[in-house]
Amino acid sequence: MNKIENNELIHSFEYLKSGDVVDIIAPSSKSHPSLLNNIKALLDAWGLKCHIPDDIFGDNLLYANSDENRFIQLKQALLNNHSKAVWCLLGGYGSTKLIPMLSQLQPPTKSKIFIGFSDITALHIFLQCKWGWPTVHGPSGYQAALKKVSMSSVNLLKDLLFHQFKKLVYDEIVPLNMLAKKDEVIDAPIIGGNLHMIQASLGTSWQINADNKILFIEEINERAYRIDRVLSQLNQAGIIEKSRAILFGDFIDKGEPDGRFLVKETLQEFSSQCAIPVLQLGNIGHGPTNNPILLGQTAKLTKGDTYHLEIVL
Repeated sequence: MNKIENNELIHSFEYLKSGDVVDIIAPSSKSHPSLLNNIKALLDAWGLKCHIPDDIFGDNLLYANSDENRFIQLKQALLNNHSKAVWCLLGGYGSTKLIPMLSQLQPPTKSKIFIGFSDITALHIFLQCKWGWPTVHGPSGYQAALKKVSMSSVNLLKDLLFHQFKKLVYDEIVPLNMLAKKDEVIDAPIIGGNLHMIQASLGTSWQINADNKILFIEEINERAYRIDRVLSQLNQAGIIEKSRAILFGDFIDKGEPDGRFLVKETLQEFSSQCAIPVLQLGNIGHGPTNNPILLGQTAKLTKGDTYHLEIVL
């Protein structure tokens, strides 16, 4: 089946095995070219082949390359019949500019593993809502190759990609409102990612559809009032009320000019006013530990006496 009905998942990807090819792309910001040797060495150590465009980095003021070149590389990676995964080097800014061109493509009949986070949230949302692909919100190629994130996160990503276990289980979950403390099991796919990228989708052709889904949100280096402002916009836009639950990831507090840190209390106050369960799962996002989570695949969120999230692979 290659048609999407009601934005439901229609594809599942093939997991990796030794000798498979991974496409490396930079749809957002750029990094130093020396990073490419590190990512090649990492994938070689994993027994994988690495395909990197010769012109992955170009001369551009804001992005890794021009919009046209970044889109060409994204398109080629997504449609490449010889690779089984696409790994984004890093986030930053720029992926949203590729979506109008991406929208013109016919979805391929086969999905593949797509990995990234932060600015890459825009592509996660598009691929899930428009193509029906599950995607992996997890460490960027930059983080993994340069050891900018815990090795436990990198190893967990590797094990996920090679299907070394049958399900992902997360148990460091904290309820943030009374509805989250009610005994219940929520079976629903997860959608979301970075808070401001979710906001960026509003009013576009790729607006996030969190209906009957668990809405995952993380953020970094934003003051409390900016966090509250965006959450209020999502609420007033009707995004939150139609979701089954909110699952906050890490929120790295930038702090206030007077030295206070108010994001934690802001999330708590927002949660107390929500008409759906709100919970928080640590170690996913921009912190030193960035564990992978599978978006789009049905998850089982158990709350009440115990709290854990399971995603069958």
